[in-house]
Amino acid sequence: MYTTITNLETYLHDLLHVAHFSDYCPNGIQVRGRKRIERVMTGVSACQDLIRFAISWQADLLLVHHGILWDKDSRVVTGSYKDRLQLLLKNDLNLMAFHLPLDAHPVLGNNAQILQQLDLTQTGPFGRYRGGTLSFMGQCQQPLSLTNFSKKVKQRFGGSPLVLPFGPKKIKRVAVCSGGAPELVREAKERGADLFLTGEASEFVYHFAKEEKISLIAAGHHRTEKGGVKVLGDHLAEVFGLEHRFKNVPNPI
Repeated sequence: MYTTITNLETYLHDLLHVAHFSDYCPNGIQVRGRKRIERVMTGVSACQDLIRFAISWQADLLLVHHGILWDKDSRVVTGSYKDRLQLLLKNDLNLMAFHLPLDAHPVLGNNAQILQQLDLTQTGPFGRYRGGTLSFMGQCQQPLSLTNFSKKVKQRFGGSPLVLPFGPKKIKRVAVCSGGAPELVREAKERGADLFLTGEASEFVYHFAKEEKISLIAAGHHRTEKGGVKVLGDHLAEVFGLEHRFKNVPNPI
């Protein structure tokens, strides 16, 4: 089966409530290619390797969390940005990206998927950002030692998570925010979390966590943001009868 890129764009904007977010990149179409969509490849970041995988698989749409257009970047088309753009345009490949809307979705989002993968029950919103929230608080079904909770994180996400073991001995309340959100450790402490789980850590979090007695796990920016785009691709395949393939291009950060 197939659909059109316009149908997908409209559907995804509604599904992910794009209009509710003030983001620092365009959400939705970033490069418009062919109109007919039969094959969708998903991945975390629109790097050249991922674009080439999509082309070799003859995808019609590449759907990612991190696109190629960011407000902070130069508008001069040069370097690797030029190379990515040339690959997309030469092969008439659509590129669609959803950033904060994909983090925040209560079912398909990155943070909702983290809770599900760690068997945490969603208990409320978390992660204040520009008048809204990006994530959720979670609760363990039964209290776990930090050692056992850390093992579960490593099993689910891989890599070598950074663990700061300064909170309670038993973990029950967990604040979660995928990607690079170390500053939210302050809100996690305010909300009474035993542990804050994110992707990346900054220098200040060590002393903050130690002094405020909260544990922190940085499980990897890339690794904590694989879940949302993959299940979003599966969802589109089911709704529109499309072929979908998720491609993981490893990134240790």
